Amino acid sequence: MMAIRVQWVHLFLGGIFLAAGSSGAISALSWAATVEEVALMKSANREKLLVEGAKKEGKLSFYTGLIVDQVVRPVKDAFEKEYPFLQVEFFRANAERLAQRILSEHQAKRYEVDIISGSAAATMLQRAGVMQRFYSPPIAEYPRELKDPNGFWGSTNVYFMTLGYNTRNVKAAELPKSYEDLLNPKWKGQMMWSTSRGSGAPQFIGNIFTTMGQEAGKAYLQKLKLQNVAKSTASARQILDLVIAGEYPLSIQIFNHHAFISKAAGAPVEWQPLEPVTATNNSIGIAKTAPHPHASMLFLDFVLSRKGQRVFQAANYLPAHPDVPALQADLKPGARFKKANYLSADLLYDKSNEWADYFEKEFLR
Repeated sequence: MMAIRVQWVHLFLGGIFLAAGSSGAISALSWAATVEEVALMKSANREKLLVEGAKKEGKLSFYTGLIVDQVVRPVKDAFEKEYPFLQVEFFRANAERLAQRILSEHQAKRYEVDIISGSAAATMLQRAGVMQRFYSPPIAEYPRELKDPNGFWGSTNVYFMTLGYNTRNVKAAELPKSYEDLLNPKWKGQMMWSTSRGSGAPQFIGNIFTTMGQEAGKAYLQKLKLQNVAKSTASARQILDLVIAGEYPLSIQIFNHHAFISKAAGAPVEWQPLEPVTATNNSIGIAKTAPHPHASMLFLDFVLSRKGQRVFQAANYLPAHPDVPALQADLKPGARFKKANYLSADLLYDKSNEWADYFEKEFLR
């Protein structure tokens, strides 16, 4: 998620493009062309060529924001079982640290990363010219909102933000069923949300603006402001834990799969969608200077395939592939809710500062 100002990224871009224009970058540009050929390969013997090249490479480097023990290691293990001649090395960090590390490596002409995963980081790096367009057969099965129209990224998993509530303190019959229902005086001082720009109130504001429009959205948010929603710097997961503990009966903007996981463990918690539900995706792509392009494309093919997506499913993530359900099927659009508003990585990159500034001005001061 976006946790970094756009202006910060611009400090790195001049150095990257100056380096590309220097005589010392000739080998890097030649290398990038080779990566491009591999990434966009569509020949009939594509799989055979990728395997042959990957056997010579022996490994790949995966930089990601996904949780290591929950899903990164299972994906690594499943992929290495599929291709026992390859080893996946990984580095995990938040979006800001991922972008900083990769941009710093590129400035120093240390081309170490192959695969980059994380919506905010991938978009920042795409704007910086670090990402490579690619072709992967499984991506044709994905809907428009879960793949880049220019071919720079696909999606590993999706997130849906809903209400979370303590089932001991709130009866299902009295739950808010719409955004307007949050304005009921009954809920004044009874709700809580996170100030996190990555998954908290600023994204809720973004969903309101993009679905209601600026004028109507601001009018609605001024009414919500009067409800005295409690604020915390805690993460969405921690906010839900506070609701489970009885601190507040209702939380706004929590991950619905977190509520499902806690409920399955015996916690008094449930989730309630407000449509359109705020939705985001975790993107994945290949670096323009990937040192192991053949292995990287095998990895992308795997994680985007139904087989790879079932690894995400087993880890209690919500698979991005439309034909691979969540472990609890109603966590994805269908039975329990139908309308989801995907805040694309590009939109988050361009607008998250604006939404965070509005939240700070209207709700924090």
